[in-house]
Amino acid sequence: QLNADPDVAYAEADTIMRPFSQQPNDPRFNELWSLQGGDGGLNLAPVWSAEAGKGVVVAVVDTGITAHSDLDDNVLPGYDFISNTMFANDGGGRDADASDPGDWVEKWGCRFNDSAQESSWHGTHVAGTIAARADNGVGIAGIAHQAKIVPVRTLGRCGGYSSDIADSITWASGGYVPGAPLNANPAQVINLSLGGGGS
Repeated sequence: QLNADPDVAYAEADTIMRPFSQQPNDPRFNELWSLQGGDGGLNLAPVWSAEAGKGVVVAVVDTGITAHSDLDDNVLPGYDFISNTMFANDGGGRDADASDPGDWVEKWGCRFNDSAQESSWHGTHVAGTIAARADNGVGIAGIAHQAKIVPVRTLGRCGGYSSDIADSITWASGGYVPGAPLNANPAQVINLSLGGGGS
């Protein structure tokens, strides 16, 4: 009706607009084929404007974490549950420092006929895959780049005991573990990228 009125130049509906999600400006984002929209990809960019892990706490039960500019803002205090000081590789047992000193091992350092291995920095890699910041012009973008990470160190050189892993899971979820303070940031999600032999 308004457009039919000779005194009105034009009229259009007053609709609600929302920002389109766009590819983040992280320089290595294109290397993350699993986040893209192609075969086998998650096609995450279209949903990041609505959900990117905001308000979610993810515990990474792994080798601990190293400082990284693409991740540091999304890291909460964690804990080191490695009870065997030889495995710990940091000179101590369980403590409130979830830093990863490296899980390198010299030849035959764990078992007979084992070869020497450099540090994997696996916990930092996993934490970055989950929650590396997006649109900061650094590195990659994590799957849930607004989530917070609680690093729980349970694997060191030679691996980690299942009893330490069980305590790590209990603590990460907010449960009580004798000798450890309660986790102030209980996780809604726990990532365990580990495995082993045995029945």
